[in-house]
Amino acid sequence: MIEIEDKKSCMGCSACTEICPVDCIPLVTDEEGFSYPKIDYDVCIECPLCDRVCPITDKLPEDSKLVPLIEKANIYRYEDPLVYAAYTKNDEIRVDSTSGGIFSELAFKMFDEGGYVAGAVYDENFAVSHILTNDREKLKDIRSSKYVLSLTDKLFPDVKEKLKNGDKVLVCGAPCQIVALYAYLRKDYVNLVTCDFVCKGVNSPLVFNKYIKWLEDKYQSKAVKIKAKDKTEGWHKFSMRVDFENGESYVKDRYNDPFFVGYLQTPLFTMPACFSCQFKGVSQKSDIQLADFWGIENIDKSMDQDLGTSLVILNSDKGTEYFNSISGNLISKEFTMEDAIPGNSAIHSSGLEGDVELRKAFFEDLEKFPFDYIIKKYFPMPTLMSRIKIQLERVYRLLKVLGQIILSPKSAKKIMRKFFPTVNLFR
Repeated sequence: MIEIEDKKSCMGCSACTEICPVDCIPLVTDEEGFSYPKIDYDVCIECPLCDRVCPITDKLPEDSKLVPLIEKANIYRYEDPLVYAAYTKNDEIRVDSTSGGIFSELAFKMFDEGGYVAGAVYDENFAVSHILTNDREKLKDIRSSKYVLSLTDKLFPDVKEKLKNGDKVLVCGAPCQIVALYAYLRKDYVNLVTCDFVCKGVNSPLVFNKYIKWLEDKYQSKAVKIKAKDKTEGWHKFSMRVDFENGESYVKDRYNDPFFVGYLQTPLFTMPACFSCQFKGVSQKSDIQLADFWGIENIDKSMDQDLGTSLVILNSDKGTEYFNSISGNLISKEFTMEDAIPGNSAIHSSGLEGDVELRKAFFEDLEKFPFDYIIKKYFPMPTLMSRIKIQLERVYRLLKVLGQIILSPKSAKKIMRKFFPTVNLFR
């Protein structure tokens, strides 16, 4: 039976919850805001399904004759994946996307074929969970990264039902969630395409909720839309953007937004299992893996306009065929894994776990003190010199865009309106 003795061994994927035949494994939120399975022993019938479906395969005893369900699924992948840099030809989709808009193009194809798409969305309280939909209007909610734990409760059985009915399905999730899905399904389906992303780790919904509440208090208005990795400051210096009911907007780049600083520069509120993640390295279980192609400007400058370029890793024949089918909508070039790894360390590692006692103190303080106090104490915000450097980079990007205007006024107009909404050069 599933027992969480060490939270490093659970990603909260909910596969055990969904496979339980007597519904005795609810997810329970802990003091850090993460959700973990907890068995109701009064109802449990002591079957082995929860242990067998767990993607972290050390759940089964060494002498067990049972086979983990992920092994039963017989998922075959390339030993040497194919690697591309790519972005959509649709400028509007590209700017609104986290990277190069590849997921949106994959989703459009699935919708065009009458299929379903699964991905993470915010609810009205900005909690994150997965939905399965055939409504292409929902894609704008699924598009773009959400940097908190997404609940997949009810997703797996819904996907299985659609697949058994013969419907086509595209599922996007974290690598651990995709592995959990295959374990739950117990096999691959010809009508299933899976997509994951290079993951640095998921973060505490509790911290994110406190952060949004801090912003709402600051702007004296309710948040109505969140866009992580907004490109107002460009792709390389992506921003957190929060729009409010009163018409105001908060936009801070990755160096000045406290949530991004906390996530990217500290290990304080990333899920414990992410630091010992078993789903790192090349040749993942998904058909297609996506990421930002960080460092592409050092390899091929023609593939970087500071609007977002995707790293696309193809792990299977199915993934390759599906990607090739949308190639007419893309600008893409083939590269190697050796080209991709230097700018994408998260392929192999989520980073260091850090000081356990400091993390404990952080969450204790988070409960007792205002978020302003948390920012000053725990998040290293930019120094004066780093602020000067940021401003110089902004001037450089403006001059770069002005150069593009001279060469191509029509395409530059879209870029300027997105990057510099307060500057009107087209009167």
